[in-house]
Amino acid sequence: MKVQHILVPTDFSERSIKAIQAAGNMVDFYGCTVDLIHTVPLMKYFHESMDPLGVPFSIEKHLYPHCIERAHEKLEELAEQYIKKEYRGKIITNVERKASEAIVNQSKEENYDLILMSAKGEHDTLHLMGGTTEKVIRHSHVPVLSVNEAISEKNIHTIMVPIDFSEGSFFSIIPAFELAKEYEAKIVLFNVIELYTTGSDMVPYVPTSIEEDAIYEGLITRLIEYLEEHDSYGLSIHRTGVTYKDVLVSTEGDHVVSVELESNIVKGISAHREITDFANDEADLVVMSTHGRTGLARVLIGSTAEQVSRHLQVPLLTVRPQFLEEPVE
Repeated sequence: MKVQHILVPTDFSERSIKAIQAAGNMVDFYGCTVDLIHTVPLMKYFHESMDPLGVPFSIEKHLYPHCIERAHEKLEELAEQYIKKEYRGKIITNVERKASEAIVNQSKEENYDLILMSAKGEHDTLHLMGGTTEKVIRHSHVPVLSVNEAISEKNIHTIMVPIDFSEGSFFSIIPAFELAKEYEAKIVLFNVIELYTTGSDMVPYVPTSIEEDAIYEGLITRLIEYLEEHDSYGLSIHRTGVTYKDVLVSTEGDHVVSVELESNIVKGISAHREITDFANDEADLVVMSTHGRTGLARVLIGSTAEQVSRHLQVPLLTVRPQFLEEPVE
């Protein structure tokens, strides 16, 4: 996964500063440039309320410039504190109606490789993902890494990839492999057999008996087919002969890179609960596609992934499959 240019939004809350710290840890690893952005909310209500009064005070002429100046100063202080000088990029402050729109628009303009932001903002609860972060995940074409704490390569050992047999979910294996290669971590594929809800798109890979071993074989078979269909990724599966234990291999000329690949198949009533519980107990990072079995008509982040993101304690990297051109509203 190429990471050369990172955008880090902040609302100056303690939680959002953790994302800046995480970016500071990543620069040594990737040698990337870090831009910081803060959005001053558009005060439409006050505009409408104060204009009829005719008071000698203009929000646009007096308040916004002051807010932008103060925000710029704070961003410079944070950049100086957490990002090494040679990796500091732009300091961006603006006034927008929605912070999420400002972040997504900025990411499109500058072609960032990653948006790194706090899972929760200043006014969010302790248990739910922040609304701004969730909206950025939903609409961004750029991978979004949401964190609760600062992370570094020293604490990434297990990367979890939830899989639902869809092309969208299989796509997330590609960035997961790149990260596992860099961090020398293993990948755990995680599939939940939602009792009473197995979809027709999983046939013929899922037998009617719903035995975990058979599901595992079907999962690996479909993954092998997917990688053969997308041979440009340069990945293949090496079967070890040990159930649930395989190897993901990349061959570039004479250079071979392998990553340990485990599969975990569980039965449960709720996919998001099983994924969240396993991730919080066993994983250091979750890589998840924004689109899964629900396809183009519905963003996965609106169902299983939304529930996972809201209750996840470990970092979450969401990626948008390449076959999607425009965000789903």
